[in-house]
Amino acid sequence: MRFFKALLIFFTVFSLKAVGYEDFVQYEKGYYYITVKGVSPKAVNAKLIEEITNHKWDVIHTINVDKTASLKTFYKTHLLCKSKYLKKGVELFKPIGIIIPCKMSIFTEKNSVKVLVEDVSEFSKIYAPKDKNFEKFMLKVKEEMIDILNRTAAKFKKSKYTPYE
Repeated sequence: MRFFKALLIFFTVFSLKAVGYEDFVQYEKGYYYITVKGVSPKAVNAKLIEEITNHKWDVIHTINVDKTASLKTFYKTHLLCKSKYLKKGVELFKPIGIIIPCKMSIFTEKNSVKVLVEDVSEFSKIYAPKDKNFEKFMLKVKEEMIDILNRTAAKFKKSKYTPYE
């Protein structure tokens, strides 16, 4: 039975890669990120918002870091919430309000646009280290954030898994 389960997981992952959802996401110092070159930050931001919405998340507020900090380059931080997850999160960990909303930032860096999200799964280790249900929940939230990043990147990058015509 384990063999068939492992085989199913392998084919699921491979089939996702085959349709262009290669893992474009990288990790650094507690956050996941993608970089996109040769595209305006406004275009990347529009696709990012589209993917956030497609995943049934709401952008509850956008901080215009560029305007607030008087930057000459594009920089926004989107505060995100998904009501279904918030309801579940409150059931699992009542003080979840201290770690919401999820944050996703987009800014220019040299000749590219960088989009990043914090590793929210780390919060379970900090706030409820022995609560396995909360840990699983936060892993699911993290995976969805990573999927938003991957799907945004896939709009601008070619996957090496895309079949030839």
